[in-house]
Amino acid sequence: MTNQTPKVNEQEAFIPPYYMLILALVGFVVALGVLVTQPTFNVVGWGALGIAVLSLVAWVLMAPEQARSVVTGRTARFGGTSLLVTVIFLVALIAIYVVVRGRDWRVDLTERDTFSLTEESRQAIAGIGADPNVPQVTLLAFYNAIQAGQRDQNALLFEDYAKTSQGKISYEFIDPERSPAQAELYKITRPGQIAVVAVNEDGTLDTENAELVNFFSQDELTNAILRVAAQGDFRAYFLNVDGGLQLTDSGASGMSLLNDSLTQRYDWTTQQVSLFDLMGQDSEIKLDDPAIDGKVLVIPGGDQPLSDEEMQFIADYVNKGGSLVIFAAPSIRGTAGSDGQATFSQNQPLALAENMSNFLWENFGVRFTSDLIVDPTLSVQSPLIPVATDFSSTNYITQNFRPNQEGIVFELPHSIEIAPTLPANVTVDELAKTSAESFAKQDIQAVLQSDGAIQAEESDPKGPFVLAVAAENSATGARVVLFGSESIPANNFALGSGIVNLDAAFNSLVWATRFNDFFSTVNIQSAARPQDTPVFASDQTLRGIQLLTLFLLPFGVLAIGFFVWWNNRSRAR
Repeated sequence: MTNQTPKVNEQEAFIPPYYMLILALVGFVVALGVLVTQPTFNVVGWGALGIAVLSLVAWVLMAPEQARSVVTGRTARFGGTSLLVTVIFLVALIAIYVVVRGRDWRVDLTERDTFSLTEESRQAIAGIGADPNVPQVTLLAFYNAIQAGQRDQNALLFEDYAKTSQGKISYEFIDPERSPAQAELYKITRPGQIAVVAVNEDGTLDTENAELVNFFSQDELTNAILRVAAQGDFRAYFLNVDGGLQLTDSGASGMSLLNDSLTQRYDWTTQQVSLFDLMGQDSEIKLDDPAIDGKVLVIPGGDQPLSDEEMQFIADYVNKGGSLVIFAAPSIRGTAGSDGQATFSQNQPLALAENMSNFLWENFGVRFTSDLIVDPTLSVQSPLIPVATDFSSTNYITQNFRPNQEGIVFELPHSIEIAPTLPANVTVDELAKTSAESFAKQDIQAVLQSDGAIQAEESDPKGPFVLAVAAENSATGARVVLFGSESIPANNFALGSGIVNLDAAFNSLVWATRFNDFFSTVNIQSAARPQDTPVFASDQTLRGIQLLTLFLLPFGVLAIGFFVWWNNRSRAR
C-alpha cells in the first residue's frame, strides 16, 4: 500500500492579514500629516501612530511566514538597503522641515517677491514699527470664497508686513458677500479690494480716512499703509486781533466748526495767539521750527491796523517762506443801540491798512480794495452778501468746487486788486469771482446814508470782481491766501446746501501748509528689475512659436517614438 499524507484543510483567517498592513499604512500617513501640518503632535497623531503599530503587530501574528519572508527573503536582501536609505532620507526631510518651521525661516524663491516684501517696502515698514507715534494699521482684505487660493497666497505677504512692522500692522480677511455692511462702509465695489485703516487710540477704526487698494500691488499697498500711518505735525496760529473772530467761539461769528475739523478729524494743532506772544524773546511758539511739517499764520478779521513793528514781524516771517491767510474784516460795522436798533459806522480794517497793503502789493502783487461789492442777482438775504460761484479749476483750494452749483458766501466783502505785472517768481490764482451783474461801491459813507435800496450808478465799477486769491513765491516758498470777507471761516455760513465756506477756509489752510502734498510725498517705488521688463514679440516670431509648440514638438516626439518602435520590431525579426 502507498502511504498517503492526510490533507489538512487550512481554515482561512476571518480578517485577511493584508488588511492589517493597509490599516497600519493609513495610521502612519495620518500621524505624518499631523506632524507636518499641526504646531504640536496632538492626541490625533499619537492615536494614529498607536493604531499603526498595533496593526503591524497584528499582521505579524496573523501571517508570520509573510513577516519572516520580508526580513529574510530575497526582497529584503536586495531591497533592504534601498528601503533603509529611503526611510533615512524621509526622516531627514521631516526633521529639517520641523526645524525650519519652528524657527520661522522663510525664503522667497520667486523673482518678483510674490510672497515677501521688497527691499524698499521692508525699509519703509520697518520704519513704521520703530516709530512709537505711528498708529496701528489694519488691512481688511475683502476676498470671497472663489478667491481662496489668492487669499492663501497673499496671507504670506501680509504676515511679512505684520512681522516687519513689529506687530503695528495686522490683517483680516472678510467675505464681502457675507458682510455686505462692512463692504459698503469701506466702499468695496468688487472682491479683491483691500481697505487700509488706521486704528484710533480708543481701538476703533478710522473709517473716514481709510485708503482703498483696488488692484493688489505690493507698492500700492505699502504706499497706502504709509499714507494712513503718516502723522505729520501741522499747526495753525490764529491771531487774536481787535474785532477779529474767535477760534473756539461756537456762536454765529465764531470759528469752532473749522477748529473742530482741523483738530478732531486731521489732528492739527491750533492756537489763538497774540502778536505780543509771538514776538517775545521767550515765546514758546517758534515759527521757524524745522521740526514742524507745516504751519500757517491766520488773520481772522481785525478792525485796527497793525503797528509797523508788528507788520514787520509778519513780513519777515512770510519772506522767509512762511504762509499767511487773511480774512478781511468789512469796512462797515453795526452796533446795537439801547433802543434795540442797529447803527452802522465806517471803520478801517486791518487788511486795508497802508502797511499791510504795501507789503502785499510789493511782495505778491495783490491787495484789498477799499470798496463794498454788491450783487443784486446772486446773493443771500441781501445784495450786500454776494455769493461767488465762479471758481479756479487749477488751484487746490477751489478745484473741486462745482461752478454755478456751489457757492462761497461773502458778507460785506472787499474786492481784491491784482497787479498787471507781478513781482519776480510770483504767481497768482483768482480763486473766486462774483457775477457780471455785481458792482462796487467805493463811497462807504454814501452806502451808510442810503435808505437800504442800493442802486448801481454809472460811475460804479462793474463786475465780475475777484474776492479771493492765492499767491505763491516759487523762490522763497512763501504762500499767501486772501479772502475779501471774514465770513468765510465763520460758523453762520459754515453749513448749508451748496455753501462751501467751511471747505474754502479749510482748503486754504491745507494749501498754505502744503498739507495736501505731505501725503503725496509719502511714496515708495520698487527698483526696476530685468524680470519686470515686458517681452514683446512680432507677428513672425509668434507664428514661429506656434509652429514649434503646436506641430514640431508633439509630432516630432511622436515620430521618434514610431522610429524606436519600428527599429525594435526589425531587430526582433
